Amino acid sequence: MTVSPDGHRASAPGAGDQGLRPGILLDRDGTIIVDHGYVGSVDRVEFIEGAPGAIASFNRAGIPVAVVTNQAGVARGMYGIDDVTQVHKYIAGCLAEHGAHIDLFLFSPYHPAGVVEAFARTSEDRKPKPGMARAAATALSLDLTASWVVGDRPEDLGLAEAIGASAVYLGPGGRGRQGVWPFPSLAAAAPFILERITA
Repeated sequence: MTVSPDGHRASAPGAGDQGLRPGILLDRDGTIIVDHGYVGSVDRVEFIEGAPGAIASFNRAGIPVAVVTNQAGVARGMYGIDDVTQVHKYIAGCLAEHGAHIDLFLFSPYHPAGVVEAFARTSEDRKPKPGMARAAATALSLDLTASWVVGDRPEDLGLAEAIGASAVYLGPGGRGRQGVWPFPSLAAAAPFILERITA
C-alpha cells in the first residue's frame, strides 16, 4: 500500500478525545472521477458530476474521508507511483476549489499478473482485502464497522464485507444484498449516508 502524502488530514471535531468514529472510504475511478481505464495522468482526470459537492458535504459534517483505490496500472507498467501521486495531488487541488478535501489518499499498486517485479504479487492492500481500510482506520481513528464504503466494483462490496462496513454500490447488481444500498452516483448517495452517520 502506498500513501499519497497530499491529503488534507484535518481532524474532525472531537477526534482524539471521543475514541473511534465513523468514516467514509471512497473508491476513486467510477466514484469520484470517470473511469477511463487506468487513469495515470492528470489530463485523464474528469470529475463525476456532483462528486466534489458530495465530498464537501461530508467535510462540513466533520466525517473523515479516505480514498482507497486499486491502481494495478503500476504493476502492469502503465504508469508509476509518482504518476498516481500526481493524480491525487491534482484531485486534491480541484476539490479545494469546491471547498472539499480528502483526509487521506491510499492506493494499492499490486497485481499478481503485473509485469513490474516489485508489484507483481498478491497483497492484503489490494481490494477486496482490508489492508487499505485498516490503514485508514489507524490514521484517522475510524470505527470501520460504523463506516461506509462507496464504490462501483464488486471489490468495493468485498471490502465492505471484509471490514463489517455498510456499502453504497454505484455499479449494477447491488440490489438485494444485505448492508448494500445502490445509488446512481456519489452525489445521490451523500444525503442518505449523512443521515445515517449523523443520526
